[in-house]
Amino acid sequence: MKKYQYSPLTVNRQIRLLKLNAGAEAEELSGELVHTPLDGTPSFTAVSYVWGNPQPRKGIFCSGLKMEIGPSLHSALLHLRQPACETYLWADALCINQEDILERNQQVRMMGDIYAAASSTAIWLGEESCEVKMAVGWLRRFAVAWDSLESDPGFITRNQAEGILQEAFGKKSEAAFQHIWALLNRPWFARKWVIQELVKSQRPILVVGRVALPWAMLADWLNFVEWCPNVKELFMRFCPTPLEAGAKVLGLTLLRASLLMRCAVPEKKLLLFLIVRTLEFRCADPRDHIFAMVGIASDADRFDLIDYGSPMEKVCRQLAYSCVSDSMSLKLLWSLVYLAPLKSRVRSWLPNIERVLEDRDGSILASQFSVQQYKDYNASGDTVLQAHLDDGGDTLRIRGRLVDKVRHLGSDNRSLGDARIVENMFNGNLQLIQNNIQTMLRRRWQWLEECLAIAKTSSTTNAEEAFQNALLGDSLINKEVPQSLAVVKSEFSTQIHLYKVMAYENDFISWLSAIIASMSLESSHVLESMILEKLHRRFGRTENGRIGWLPPIAEEGDFICVFDGMELPYAIRPASDGRYLLLGECIILGLMSGEAVGISGVVSEFIILQ
Repeated sequence: MKKYQYSPLTVNRQIRLLKLNAGAEAEELSGELVHTPLDGTPSFTAVSYVWGNPQPRKGIFCSGLKMEIGPSLHSALLHLRQPACETYLWADALCINQEDILERNQQVRMMGDIYAAASSTAIWLGEESCEVKMAVGWLRRFAVAWDSLESDPGFITRNQAEGILQEAFGKKSEAAFQHIWALLNRPWFARKWVIQELVKSQRPILVVGRVALPWAMLADWLNFVEWCPNVKELFMRFCPTPLEAGAKVLGLTLLRASLLMRCAVPEKKLLLFLIVRTLEFRCADPRDHIFAMVGIASDADRFDLIDYGSPMEKVCRQLAYSCVSDSMSLKLLWSLVYLAPLKSRVRSWLPNIERVLEDRDGSILASQFSVQQYKDYNASGDTVLQAHLDDGGDTLRIRGRLVDKVRHLGSDNRSLGDARIVENMFNGNLQLIQNNIQTMLRRRWQWLEECLAIAKTSSTTNAEEAFQNALLGDSLINKEVPQSLAVVKSEFSTQIHLYKVMAYENDFISWLSAIIASMSLESSHVLESMILEKLHRRFGRTENGRIGWLPPIAEEGDFICVFDGMELPYAIRPASDGRYLLLGECIILGLMSGEAVGISGVVSEFIILQ
């Protein structure tokens, strides 16, 4: 039989819609692809789905001619087809001629507008299962309980949270949690493109087999879990896959779902911010880590990137070239640099996002939420970024100040942040579990002890206070301290003592008591999250007695540089011909609030990064 041939789109901002014929469940799919201007389409539903395994190929008849599509889309169309009337749908695999690169580039640029123009978006999660069908029921019950909450949802007490769980799930919370996890573990939640599709959709609806649920009901549950630490702790206990293969990070499924929910909030987000925040989502083509975010970026007009004819390195270069005139975008770009070995970068100052993902050691997620698109610090004072490209884009000339030099570095302890250690700790009998946990805690304590020893050699008198300031952030010094961090400061000495007991106590009862005492302190969760984030950096001291956090690849003898207009200091290393290699960002006490600009004998000069 003759195969369907696409007729070209000839009008500006024109798209194809699938007019899907009515049919019974057992009938073959049939319809036609109609051309329509995007600004004048009939009412249609956009389909958000996972392409998945393309085999075995399935058939659909378009204008009487056979087309082949993947099994995931075929299944979605069977369930979205109406028994008695035609349905207008948009699905990328059918409505874009994937073999025409020029058309594909043009249509992908319009995808955000296409989802925005759709009257609804069907989020196809796949065929229903008993667990997922139950999850939909639980989430509907939760929505009723949630809507009955009379106080501000952002300020829920522990008792209120327990009351909502009781009203929604009764004595079956465990089953409800397991069923909701089954829903969240559907592959759709890990796919990169769904972020744009969700953000742009007017009325997103989750569809599983013949069961449907408004996205808003799931979003309410995710908000509830995020806002209530005790609920989150309970929910995480029933996670069936706490550690995804190769991810090395606990709770990745929940984190992705939370990121989806946050991205859907209508606020301006820079392209680089979106790229950095969403690297743990999956896409078959690594270029889509960039392309999939362009349509929802507030600064999208600055970038002309979508070209499936360009290799990944060229796309990364074009992205970086657009950042050198904007200090915030450059900071966000360089937040990826410090995660990658020098050999994995396009240039020392230019990350290859594909290689960042290949080389990740768990650092990406640890750093995702610490990278912001606003200024936490102001290392360069009131100076202005001055940077331009040289040597055909291979080198970056940027004005800055060499203010200090690395004198002493602590060890690289990134492996302590690897969630596989936590997973492996609970294998074996009780005594073995204690030994496993204590081995990890002993390594943690040795790291803390090393940091305290380095802090003791600095120019400050109180080593513990100096390390505490470095751990909590220089921005807290001489400023109003948030209540949660004020508690950390007040309980810091107690926690340090308990960490040592937990690391070395041989008596099981005394050891368990120390763990319980540590976990019961109000500061426990906040301090733990700060330690986990810092484990992906190295603690060090400079020649001038400053202490702080440096990139994992830093070495003694590297320079600390404050570039004009940039928020953070950076570690750089002398190369050949007076040029330097960018290593990555630093947090150095005494250099985070513009102090570098006033240092006697330190002048601003152009520094060439290769």
